[in-house]
Amino acid sequence: MPEHALCFTSQGQQLSAILHAVDRASIGVIVVVGGPQYRVGSHRQFVHLARALAGQGIPVLRFDVTGMGDSSGEKKAFDELDADIAAAVDCFQQQCPELEKIVLWGLCDGASAALIYAHRDPRLAGLVLLNPWLENRQAKAKARVSHYYRRRLLDPGFWRKALQGKGNLLGGARGFAGTVWQALVGDKGAADTRAASDRCYQQRMLDGLRHYRGKVLLLLSGNDLTAQEFSLQLARDPAWAQLLEERPVSRVCLDEADHTCSSRQAKEWVARQTRTFVFSFRE
Repeated sequence: MPEHALCFTSQGQQLSAILHAVDRASIGVIVVVGGPQYRVGSHRQFVHLARALAGQGIPVLRFDVTGMGDSSGEKKAFDELDADIAAAVDCFQQQCPELEKIVLWGLCDGASAALIYAHRDPRLAGLVLLNPWLENRQAKAKARVSHYYRRRLLDPGFWRKALQGKGNLLGGARGFAGTVWQALVGDKGAADTRAASDRCYQQRMLDGLRHYRGKVLLLLSGNDLTAQEFSLQLARDPAWAQLLEERPVSRVCLDEADHTCSSRQAKEWVARQTRTFVFSFRE
């Protein structure tokens, strides 16, 4: 499938993009890049995804946000990407005027940015959110205890090193104790401060999902602390739990996948889940 380099403007800055074009397609996907990376993605993740989707008749636009990759300007925080995403949607429609529906796809804080923005744009029919970033200190500590320390304690190699006097056992024990304490008691002062601010990104994500009327596919990696932290937050926060029951959110997990789905199996799983979700709009 043809791939074209493009530039478009967002708040006076030139943003670089790659369009994976498909003729006469009625629905397409925009990849929202988050974190300190650009449109290629870790392990060329976004390239593989875009080519897999284009090969199935789904056009894709992946772009560098302001200040990242080949785009100009100062780097923005992930929760300040509304203008960039809106400009990308405009560009996608201009390049593919036959599009009737658009799906935003994001990883980590790119997924968080997509969720914050989507309810403002009626052109967006769906969201694919892979391992969204929803930081909470207590949830992070619980995820670390269950995910990291449990594996360490069950690893024979860890105990061999301990018996041989290798490694910083005292420092490790202190870190473990501190993490367990955080998991048990949390950080009430910080939580109260965040709860008091209706502009914190966690609240904006919640409000975004509450007001978004399209379909949502939530993809979670089983071998990822960010995904586990997100899942724990959903389980412990009544507002999130109730909203997920009310909104059309599908949740799928691949136990073996890491944060960026770096293995071939995980990449194919993400592409397959995304393709099925996009094709559901044709029914």
